[in-house]
Amino acid sequence: MQKSNELAETAAVVFRQLINLGIAPNRLYIGVIRDDSGDIALWATDEDGSKVNTQFTGNIRKNITIQKMYDGWMEQKKSITIDMQGKELTDYFHYLSEDLKVPFKLGLSQKRRVQNIAYFAKGFIGMASPDPQPEETVFLLERFAAVFNLTYTRFNDLQIAEHHAEQVELDLIKLKEEKKRTEDALNELRAMQKQLIQSEKMASLGELTAGIAHEIQNPLNFVNNFSEVSKELLDEMKTELDNGNADDAKEIANDVIQNLEKINHHGKRADAIVKGMLQHSRVSTGVKEPTDINALADEYLRLSYHGLRAKDKSFNSEMQTDFDETLEKVNIIPQDIGRVLLNLYNNAFYAVQQKQKEAAEQRLATRYVPTVWVSTKKISDKVLLTVKDNGNGIPQKVVDKIFQPFFTTKPTGEGTGLGLSLSYDIVKAHGGEIKVNTIEGEFTEFVIQLPVSA
Repeated sequence: MQKSNELAETAAVVFRQLINLGIAPNRLYIGVIRDDSGDIALWATDEDGSKVNTQFTGNIRKNITIQKMYDGWMEQKKSITIDMQGKELTDYFHYLSEDLKVPFKLGLSQKRRVQNIAYFAKGFIGMASPDPQPEETVFLLERFAAVFNLTYTRFNDLQIAEHHAEQVELDLIKLKEEKKRTEDALNELRAMQKQLIQSEKMASLGELTAGIAHEIQNPLNFVNNFSEVSKELLDEMKTELDNGNADDAKEIANDVIQNLEKINHHGKRADAIVKGMLQHSRVSTGVKEPTDINALADEYLRLSYHGLRAKDKSFNSEMQTDFDETLEKVNIIPQDIGRVLLNLYNNAFYAVQQKQKEAAEQRLATRYVPTVWVSTKKISDKVLLTVKDNGNGIPQKVVDKIFQPFFTTKPTGEGTGLGLSLSYDIVKAHGGEIKVNTIEGEFTEFVIQLPVSA
């Protein structure tokens, strides 16, 4: 036996040997006790002794004769004889032919049927005949059951081996699928990595993409909510106009206008996040070139200040610069370092603007003067760029998080949290470092250290 599905064929070989020894049954069969469910797997010959490929399943709870076969196995008997006549025989034939669809030719016309059953470890071998069999036949059946016990052990081992082989094959398929998914994911990660970083990443790609989804979802929710409310208000306004209530309609129109302003605000918020993300993920193709750091720092300082002034005409701040005039040109990508400076300047001016507003609200006795300091200094083969403000500083509990993508100390809607993360990446890509010093309530100072020649 090479495969477990050859059990029926093997059984037929055993049955032919019995017939050759002079036994003349109507049918020979093998029963294998499956489990505690009462099911018995049956392989049987036709009435002419030929092989039956179909496996039948009998159940001890559905027929008394099948129950008797099972009871003998449970009682660990070597063999039993079941002499069936009358109702028991009729019920047995009906169960086999109607429920189990066992093929019959002449057997159903019998008035008597004797079942001789010989047991092995996991089931039994049976023979059905119209008359009782001599003791020699029962003895032969018992001997064949003992031999068949080895056959069934082989059958069971093959089943286990085939199951393991199938499981290994399935596992191999899963491993191949998992390998393919892993390779695809790795390729996607590599592609995204090229877009999301300029040099060393400060945070994992998973945190970054999750942050994007979370950040964009908030303004989109506002847009959706205000859009739905505005639609309801417009329907209400139509009703008021139809009823001739012009004043009420105007009030509703004002509410709609306010909602549209909010939609516009949050739409711009989402737009800013997307633009910030694109800026953060864009791989620089710039080339390093000798650059006047002093001029670059001063240029972006003015750009940042006037940009904020354009949004808030009431804002004013002092700007104090201390540039090292002995500093020679530094080999950098000017657009990228300019972007870093712009981020630091914007944060500095925002910090002093907020503190100025708080001072005005609290009417402090001491006049607060918003100030941003910028300095450059060459130390050995390094150049230091320092940006300091006298705003409210950064709480110590969050200082370690400020370079993480999407982390911001600004209120919702006023910061994407990408500026410092992008700045960190750019500085690291230049072979430099960026550090922060701060005292809550007093100041914040960012120090960029770059190699003079890189």
